[in-house]
Amino acid sequence: MILPNLPIFTTIDYNTAMKIEELSGKSIRLLGKSRALKGDEFAARLKVHDIVLISSSDEKMDYIVEGRMINPIEQDEFDALYEQKAAPFITIDELEQTLCESIDGSRLLMSLKLSGDKERLLGYLQNRFIDNALFLKLLALYDWQGEGFFENDVNRDVTAALITRFYENIERNHNVQYANMGLMHLIAQTDDSELIETIALLTPLQDGLRNGCDNSTRKILFSIAEEPATPEHVLKRYIRSDDVDIKTVIALRAGISPALQKELLTSEHEIITEALSFNPSLDTALALTMLDDYGENIASHCRLESGLFEMMIERFPQAVALNSSLDLDMQLRLIDLDTRVNASLASNENVDVSIQRRLFETGMTETIEALAGNAATTVDLLEEIAAHEEYYEALASNVNTPEAIFHTLFASSKAPVLAALAQNRSTPTELLYQLQVDQRFARYVMENPGFGEYIQKENIGWLV
Repeated sequence: MILPNLPIFTTIDYNTAMKIEELSGKSIRLLGKSRALKGDEFAARLKVHDIVLISSSDEKMDYIVEGRMINPIEQDEFDALYEQKAAPFITIDELEQTLCESIDGSRLLMSLKLSGDKERLLGYLQNRFIDNALFLKLLALYDWQGEGFFENDVNRDVTAALITRFYENIERNHNVQYANMGLMHLIAQTDDSELIETIALLTPLQDGLRNGCDNSTRKILFSIAEEPATPEHVLKRYIRSDDVDIKTVIALRAGISPALQKELLTSEHEIITEALSFNPSLDTALALTMLDDYGENIASHCRLESGLFEMMIERFPQAVALNSSLDLDMQLRLIDLDTRVNASLASNENVDVSIQRRLFETGMTETIEALAGNAATTVDLLEEIAAHEEYYEALASNVNTPEAIFHTLFASSKAPVLAALAQNRSTPTELLYQLQVDQRFARYVMENPGFGEYIQKENIGWLV
């Protein structure tokens, strides 16, 4: 084979993406096959940019492309061209990435809508070089054929492409892209409202809302209803379904607008109304209409501005003491009203440090026990409390108990204390291993979320 006069051999810097202008009007010799762009689509993308695909090394070539699945004859040609430094070499990934970055997303979407070409759409959904925004728009076009995410091979491939693209640390969570759990984790990981909206409106989930679905699909619906980044207009569509459980989850969400709260209230379903009474963002005007039936719930959970506080402290002081929105002045108003109010205030995770000390100094057993179990109690105060064995069980349940105290509690050998340790996600792993061998506490350890996360990270390699 006689080669024409060729430029000095150069290599491509793979850390710097090629620009489409570098390829436009050039001729390339592809050895092997394309990868992300299949067959006709690959040829069409080349044609758009006037890139000529030559069939022989005898022809003038500006670039040599190393494709996938190079056969032995092509490999010999590739090796010869490399030895002769015939032209700059690029990989098929680099070529396809450059071609895909130049795609006009609007034109592609219109073309796919008009043609209804499912195979072409599937090819792009599995193409890792298109950007995320275009992927989500393409995903919205996909016809799920009235089946679930994994109920046929094509749906499974599309769902796997979605999870693989957006899931954090996918390489450490093997095969999670082939399970509904993968979608649940993905929703929990992300704060991308566009991604959540796209998933929320996919046909398998909309069908599940209308017609019922299996338990794993319902868990995805619940994840979307709970996720803070879910847009309100998606929540509005969800509450217009007949699914009481989904509406209840949304009713508990902090931050939903008064308009959405009012729409939930007009459902006149007792469970949904009760859920709203626990909402920290409950609109004051709505709260006042619900006081007779749900006053204590509202007093302990609704964000309290001064006017509402004054009303609530007269009627529900013990419930008010549990409210996490209390400022220091409100806490000072509550302290010493009575023993039960002090105990409630001592269990409030927003209780001020100065108030904690005053509560401790009351010497009241119920109040100090509440402080011992409160994750907001200062370390210094917990250490003082740990000098008294009657508070060991409460300390054993506190996720912020210092490690040294955990060991002291374990050494006590008291069954109620050990049971609390076995269930505490912050108990040191070495203590949980010892508790696991005791039949009385083995089940608690296995159900302990902290122990489960440790096993997943250390033994399975999952990131959670």
